[in-house]
Amino acid sequence: MLKIVRLDDRLVHGLIINNWCTIENITEIMVVDKEAANNEMRKTVIEMSTPENIKVLFCDADSALEIYEEEAEYEDLMMIFGNPFELLQFIDKGGVLKSVNIGGMSFKKGSRRLSTSVYADEMEIDALKKITDKNILLEIRILPTDLSTNLLKYI
Repeated sequence: MLKIVRLDDRLVHGLIINNWCTIENITEIMVVDKEAANNEMRKTVIEMSTPENIKVLFCDADSALEIYEEEAEYEDLMMIFGNPFELLQFIDKGGVLKSVNIGGMSFKKGSRRLSTSVYADEMEIDALKKITDKNILLEIRILPTDLSTNLLKYI
């Protein structure tokens, strides 16, 4: 069962493992990020930082839907997207989502601050708006115990 979908350019890190995975009883993390899927060093670091009882799969948006349909049937699944473009691509290919938790989008040149942990440039904002146009809630929430804030409030 799909438990949570998260947009976080840091991908898998301590907050994910110690908070989200624990509270949601996650058994598998599906990292949807083309750069990470093609970077053996990054994959190794993520795998080493993940407890043995949680499997980690890496893929890009093109293969995500097929993998998701198979894994969600047997696992308590968390999907993590590294950027809004691959998230939108997954949705456009037929991925059905009700909401996406936005944990963090780092500052980079040309981006503007949307919240404490979310920065986006105009192309990212456009992709996020297209996602919300599909009636998908984009909620900003770092930890499961934080109050949910609708991203539309900031864009």
